[in-house]
Amino acid sequence: MKTRIFIVRHTETVGNIEKRLTGRQDYALTKKGEKLVVYLTKELQNIKFNAIYSSTSGRAVATVEPLAKLNNLPVIQSENLCEMYFGDYDGWKWEDVNKIQPEIKANQNRINEIYGIPHQETMQAVAERMYKYITKISKENQGNTILIGSHGVAIEAFLRKIVDLPFTYEREKFCQHNVAINELNFENEKFEIVRLADVDYLNKYKEEERE
Repeated sequence: MKTRIFIVRHTETVGNIEKRLTGRQDYALTKKGEKLVVYLTKELQNIKFNAIYSSTSGRAVATVEPLAKLNNLPVIQSENLCEMYFGDYDGWKWEDVNKIQPEIKANQNRINEIYGIPHQETMQAVAERMYKYITKISKENQGNTILIGSHGVAIEAFLRKIVDLPFTYEREKFCQHNVAINELNFENEKFEIVRLADVDYLNKYKEEERE
């Protein structure tokens, strides 16, 4: 039986606005971030979820929590869904990192296997833990629909792994903006991408507010 999977990136936080390598650090939602959660909830409110998962980061939990309440479900948290750990620079602002190691930003833009940050988690390690956990919960929810709240680099690493695409290729196509929706099917041990990094859905809710 097929498992239907929705994976969403967390909403906007102060850390995003301050251009930080947020990683395992947590930051409050911005006002815009709160509104984006409302839009995401509206977009997915008519889908009956059977289980809802999230990383242990507050920003990811807050993003899926309204949908958990609508479905009368707990948010099952796992560190396997957390963002990449950015080593010694976890939580730093990019401008401060650039003063010390300017080559790191260029590496990040090319989505290299490793940015060059001391003690950071590798892209491959992120992809492996995401793949292993999402495969596990997909098997546990055969015939059901699940929602997962996670993070930009973590989601991108997972998606690249399932399509066997090198981490140095087509960054823009897989780039996850805040509250981006990815829809997949899992059947016969394989993932199929149905909807990729979609944020275009936000436009209709913004238009509704302007009317």
